[in-house]
Amino acid sequence: MKYLSPFLAAFLLLSSISSASAQSWPDKQVKIIVAYPAGGGVDPVARLVGQKLSERWKQPVVVENKAGGSGTIGANFVAQSPADGLTILMSATPEVVINQHFMQKMSYNPDADLKPVTLVVRLPFVLVSNVSKPYANAAELIAYAKKNPNKVSYASSGPGSAQHLAAVMLEQQADIKLVHVPYKGVAPAVSDLLAGHVDIGFAGLPTALPHIQSGKLRALGLSSKTPSAAAPEIPPLAKTPALSNFDLTQWFGIFVPSGTPNIIVQRIQTDTQAVLNMPDVKATLEKQGAQPSGMSTTDFQAFVNSERKKFGDIVKVAKIEQ
Repeated sequence: MKYLSPFLAAFLLLSSISSASAQSWPDKQVKIIVAYPAGGGVDPVARLVGQKLSERWKQPVVVENKAGGSGTIGANFVAQSPADGLTILMSATPEVVINQHFMQKMSYNPDADLKPVTLVVRLPFVLVSNVSKPYANAAELIAYAKKNPNKVSYASSGPGSAQHLAAVMLEQQADIKLVHVPYKGVAPAVSDLLAGHVDIGFAGLPTALPHIQSGKLRALGLSSKTPSAAAPEIPPLAKTPALSNFDLTQWFGIFVPSGTPNIIVQRIQTDTQAVLNMPDVKATLEKQGAQPSGMSTTDFQAFVNSERKKFGDIVKVAKIEQ
């Protein structure tokens, strides 16, 4: 029998223990924390994915909503949780890549305290206008805004929100001046767009699509560079010459406390990717305008880093402060 050095023997033992731990994980209930209210945005995606993960893991997977602070309350809860993979954050963009660029104080460090696991979905915004407005597409909007600086108003769900930063990017790339009208959430912003009290605004495709299809809002373009399967007739804003570099989407991703063992991180990523590839899950998400992903942890880390830089540059140029 070949002699194994003590170091090699110890390594093999630890490897077998780690492998066994990953196979037996989870051995109890898993919580998916959503940092927003139940019913909208992240919540239905978390519940759909959570249900399928529960079936794979043979353990309950429950969704808990811890809303407030533009997502920071829920994100902080996960950041301070035990690093055992049993408490997972299903994030939107504010709490992991946007808030740190303009909030004076945060109770956690998104980069140091949360470990990226995988991208779940991307959700393009659609730039919409009230149907009474004198522009039918992005090029006409830009031409109108150049002739009428500070006359076109845009709605957002609040200062520093992804919708706000999408409009700021529009201003920066098209070299136009718009008037920001912030609201406390998406619902009142869309209500005032429908009523014609505000001219344009970015809204999530699932939110805007019913109003576009009913003829109550006009779609001027998608915020993503690629069309959406849910609405292939809406062209990307990047098709407009002045906006050829326009590419900004909201996205939902999975994060865990930073000390979570890599073998558990890999298990979560692999199983989430498998869930997102299920035909029924994929069809449900695409019908809502979402683009399922499940990218590797390495690719997701790089994606998060690039998104932090993108949003940070927008905030810096626009001098947005809380």
